[in-house]
Amino acid sequence: MTIITKLTAKGFKSFAKRVDIDLIEGYNAVIGPNGFGKSNIIDAICFVLGKSSAKGLRAEKSANLIYNGGKQGKAASEAEVSIHFDNSKKSFPIESKEVKITRVVKQSGNSTYYVNDKTMTRQQVLDILAAARIDPDGHNIVLQGDIVHFMEMRPVERREIIEDIAGISMFEEKKEKAMHELTKVQERLNEAEIILTEREKTLKDLKKDRDQAIAYKELEQNIGRNKATRIHLVLKEKSEELEDVEKKYSELEKEISGIQEEITNTKKDIQEKRREIDVINTELSEKGDKRQRELGKEIEYLKTRIIKDSSRKDVCDNELKKLKERKQSLEESSKEYEKKVQEAHTKQDKLQKENEDVKKKEEQVLQKIENYKKKHGIANQDDVSKILEDLDQKIEAKQKEIFVIEEEKQNELRKKDRIEYDIQALEQRIEKIQALKKEDQEKFSKLKKNREEFKDITKKLSEALNQSSVYSAQLSSARNKLMDAQEEFAKLRTKSIGIREASAGDHAIKKIIEQKMQGVYGTVADLGQVSGKYSLAMEVAAGSRMKSIVVASDAIAAKCIQYLKDNKLGVVTFLPLNKLQERAITQEERQIAKENGGHGLAIELVQYESKFSSVFKYVLGGTVVVDDIAVARRIGIGRARMVTLTGDLLETSGAMIGGFRRESSGGLGFQQKEVNSGMERLDKDMERLSETVTLLEKKKTENEEVIIYSRERKAVLEAEIRAAEVSIGGMEDVKELETKRKELLAQSKELDGKRFEQSLARIEKELGKFKIEKQGYMDTLSKMGSSEINKEFENFELQRQELREQMIKNDSEKNSLQNQVHLYSTEKEKVLSILKNMEKEFEIFTKELKELQEELKANDDILRIKEKNQKQFYAEYKEMFNKRAKCEEFIQKRDGVLIRNEEKIRAVEGKRNDVSIKKAVLGGEVEGLKKEFEPFQDVPLRRGIALVDLQAEIKNFETMLRTMGNVNLRALEIYEKVNEEYLHLTQKFDTLKLEKEDVLKMMFEIESKKQESFLKTFKLLERNFKEIFSSLSTKGEAELVLENPENVFDGGVDIRVRIVGSKYLDIKSLSGGEKTLTALSFIFAIQEFEPSWFYLMDEVDAALDKKNSELLSKLIAKYSKGAQYIVISHNDAIISEAETIYGVTMQDGISKVLSLKV
Repeated sequence: MTIITKLTAKGFKSFAKRVDIDLIEGYNAVIGPNGFGKSNIIDAICFVLGKSSAKGLRAEKSANLIYNGGKQGKAASEAEVSIHFDNSKKSFPIESKEVKITRVVKQSGNSTYYVNDKTMTRQQVLDILAAARIDPDGHNIVLQGDIVHFMEMRPVERREIIEDIAGISMFEEKKEKAMHELTKVQERLNEAEIILTEREKTLKDLKKDRDQAIAYKELEQNIGRNKATRIHLVLKEKSEELEDVEKKYSELEKEISGIQEEITNTKKDIQEKRREIDVINTELSEKGDKRQRELGKEIEYLKTRIIKDSSRKDVCDNELKKLKERKQSLEESSKEYEKKVQEAHTKQDKLQKENEDVKKKEEQVLQKIENYKKKHGIANQDDVSKILEDLDQKIEAKQKEIFVIEEEKQNELRKKDRIEYDIQALEQRIEKIQALKKEDQEKFSKLKKNREEFKDITKKLSEALNQSSVYSAQLSSARNKLMDAQEEFAKLRTKSIGIREASAGDHAIKKIIEQKMQGVYGTVADLGQVSGKYSLAMEVAAGSRMKSIVVASDAIAAKCIQYLKDNKLGVVTFLPLNKLQERAITQEERQIAKENGGHGLAIELVQYESKFSSVFKYVLGGTVVVDDIAVARRIGIGRARMVTLTGDLLETSGAMIGGFRRESSGGLGFQQKEVNSGMERLDKDMERLSETVTLLEKKKTENEEVIIYSRERKAVLEAEIRAAEVSIGGMEDVKELETKRKELLAQSKELDGKRFEQSLARIEKELGKFKIEKQGYMDTLSKMGSSEINKEFENFELQRQELREQMIKNDSEKNSLQNQVHLYSTEKEKVLSILKNMEKEFEIFTKELKELQEELKANDDILRIKEKNQKQFYAEYKEMFNKRAKCEEFIQKRDGVLIRNEEKIRAVEGKRNDVSIKKAVLGGEVEGLKKEFEPFQDVPLRRGIALVDLQAEIKNFETMLRTMGNVNLRALEIYEKVNEEYLHLTQKFDTLKLEKEDVLKMMFEIESKKQESFLKTFKLLERNFKEIFSSLSTKGEAELVLENPENVFDGGVDIRVRIVGSKYLDIKSLSGGEKTLTALSFIFAIQEFEPSWFYLMDEVDAALDKKNSELLSKLIAKYSKGAQYIVISHNDAIISEAETIYGVTMQDGISKVLSLKV
């Protein structure tokens, strides 16, 4: 049982000082003289429980509950009252065994509630009390005057009390909700029926557009599928070709490796035979005389010389033959190039003359445009192209810096490789020199000379190879820049053409524009210009109205419409200036446009002629441009029509249209100037880069010729040096070579390339910043556009554009011819240069051949003499000579094989280089096709169809697309959406019907249960009322009577009392004491039906005599066995049955409480 265990008050009414009242579970009586503050105890409890009215606490306002200080005392700043409840049965939703509820009121009238010293709101406190079945306005609290209220209560009010007890209010609430729900369901049924009718009509209208859109989509899919298949077939063909080339390249690599291995093995075999010869020669030296040793050496030298001279003679013969054939071919090529150059010059002169005429016409048109601009005050846009040119120069400068550093790094690493190679060679040379002896000073001099020349030619070859790398890198960079410029030029050219087509729109609009009727100004898109930042937002805000054509009057519009009808061209929206009703912009819309995250009204972000003001107000109205949906939601969707920078549209109806949008190439207005200037700039860049590429190619070719010559000469010198080294051994100073090796080792450690990394990182970072900045301006430039102001200006621009296109076409053709002239001239110069060099080579080879022939003849004669002299020596050492002869013969044959293999490997390397170039070209084409195929990755491919048929189908499908005209592709989405809404509405309509039936059924059940519950409660309450009245009254009886037993809710509940006799009296006819007894009986009957944990009664016995007071006291004592009673009284008979008596005294206006346990 939840009872009040303690009451604490301070500063509340007359309780100026803290008062603690400990209350027991049973019957608690409070007594004291009138005006001493007995009732303030009940007021304090009601105060904490959150009594809804201050007047119920006998105060005009909450601040009056605070102790006022009396006549001489000091007023309290606040009133504080706490009630302690027993929570051992966990009636409250709190874990503690005791619950303390405190309320504090300030002089301002503001109250603060605490539960167990934790701050809470009044509603939270009421919820906690409700959980323990405690109601501050319940029938268990009977204050002064409540008895009178019960007496004067109307019958209907008594019936309503019984309804509350019986829970009828719950049924009424359910009924009211059901009625409300029924009304809502009926309204929704009506709305659904109207919407269904509208949707049916909309679906019928949309079906035709949807079918056309489906056909359009199918054509687009077929085109995409065919394009994907075509790219796939070409890619497959190129990939197979690339595989073949790679296979060929691998085969050539393998062949080169095989030949190289064979060369190595041949050299190894020759070395072994030479060692055998050395052994034989040593043995012969020991057995023979000095003259024979010298003779043997001379013969060996002569034979080696004859072999080399013979091989060189064959090489010279072959070279002379090749030179003759190549000379004939080059002379023919030179004549052909000369002819092509003459033809190109003739065409150039013709194009130059055409361009001069076009230039004069263009200057005339430009002058007209400038005059027109000055006349109408048309301002030029910022020159973004100039900024881009500056950025390009900065980027190029940084790229040059990177190239220079990279080249220095590579040079350092190559130098390191060369040093390491030299170290290895030195180590081998040192070992070899230590094993050899010095023999012949004359041979040494020649060897030294060859080595010096070999050193020079090696240096020359190294420089040429390095220069080749530089030329390759510069050529690659120039070609990449040229390709980038060509690609950008193609984009701008496409955009230039696309801008002109986009302004015309579909076929019908294009035809109207082409007619050039008087009073037709152009489309809305043609008449306005907007910053690239807002282009997408403006296109979405304007919607389909962007393609509307602006005309001077409704008469012109009617004429245009008739023209479209006569020619069956389609439908176009016309906006006549004399009839167009502009939409006024509200003050709220202007205010919203200024809010944080807003960019202003859409109409303020567009530039247009003042005479078209009504057009743009009609098209854009009060649309506000905002950052994003989050900003729109913060402002409030529905307050104004809003559009985000990313193209999301929010209507005043609450509709939100958005998602992913691709940015178009231009906004409402398009600026042609930036495109033209960009094309002119790129045209100059391409010309400059083409010249650079040609120059680098020429230098690279010349350098390659130097490399070929240097390699050949190096090979000859290397062979001679090796032969000399074999013959006389190494002659360098070992100590000097050791010193050189140490120096090279020290240099190798220093050369690691790391010192360039920091500089490269810094420059690449700066380069990245420039590129990002450039991309930002490129995006800005791509979104900028131009538009024609009126028809006359449009004609000027059209004429200028046509002339410009003609000039561009002529310049392009002229540049192409110039490139051809340059190419042919370069090729011719190359041919002439090669011919000139060939003449020198021819003379050199002829002279060398003659010298070789003379030397061979002389050496043959000397050799025969030497061999004749040696025969005598051979007779004595025949077996050893035969063995040596076989070795020499073997060496001679292997030398021939070695020379042939070296020539063969050079030929194969040439083929490999050609295949490598082809491989690179095919690789680029394959990568390009793969990139082109990426958008079609998920597109199903067609099988068993030829490329020619695919191309024909694509062309046919594209023609069909064009003939379809303006297709509403959104009809697909709208139709599906509307159809889905229609099905949803149909289902909802059926559901609403079922809901209506359920509501009606529920209302019927509520009415049935309500009366049944009321009558059941009434009978129990009436029985309790009779019993309690009989226990309180010594005479008579009382009963509760329904005014309308048939329909209880149409009448009230009356109380009838029979004191003496058989006549029942109305309660108004009773005395004060009888009324009190009757009211108390009714109150106790209610408590009997719905018991409470505690009861508060303030002077309910005021009108009772002593005898009736004693009966009331005994009744309270009886009920206190099951509940806590706190009774305020000054009647001795009332306190006679109390278990604890509390006396209230007062001194100087301050109440005190004393307790007495009986």
